[in-house]
Amino acid sequence: MYHDARRIDPVPPRRVMLIGSPGAGKSELAQVIAGRLRLPFFPLERYFWRPGWERPSVEDWTAEVQELASRDEWVMSGTFPATLDLRVCRADWLVYIDAPMPVCFFRALSKMLRPPSGKEDEMAPGCPRRFDGALLRRIWNFPADVAPRISALIARERRNRIIFILRSRRDIDDFLNKVPVRGGLG
Repeated sequence: MYHDARRIDPVPPRRVMLIGSPGAGKSELAQVIAGRLRLPFFPLERYFWRPGWERPSVEDWTAEVQELASRDEWVMSGTFPATLDLRVCRADWLVYIDAPMPVCFFRALSKMLRPPSGKEDEMAPGCPRRFDGALLRRIWNFPADVAPRISALIARERRNRIIFILRSRRDIDDFLNKVPVRGGLG
């Protein structure tokens, strides 16, 4: 796990950005963080898709992300490379879940094949679960297509914000031990 422990402020962060491959577990971890910090949670996957799995225009999506990122407090999950810079400039913490591609692939495929539970909070309204070959290709190609951009982002931002790189379940557990509970134990 990468972070500069000298820079961890005892004051809880107000804006936390989680990125990584689809299937890495960003939304699940983001929900836990949002609960501990008592911050609003914005799963970008839910905001991106329009009913029937329609994509928004680039302009509409950029404006929506800009509006979400401009808020005073948030925990945001989702990589969406085209909008990384809009969000990272506002984030106090950047959390990169660098899970192995086979793990992400298996998680996503398992989720696609599992019967719906009715609790798919990160899914957009009007977008029922489905088999998505394009998503599986994005996961397969993530290490070559997106991970280098994330590495460059981390190198650029490492002096500007606290960055956590989580590569294992143990890293995630260690990280969660550092996330303060805002407002006490209740």
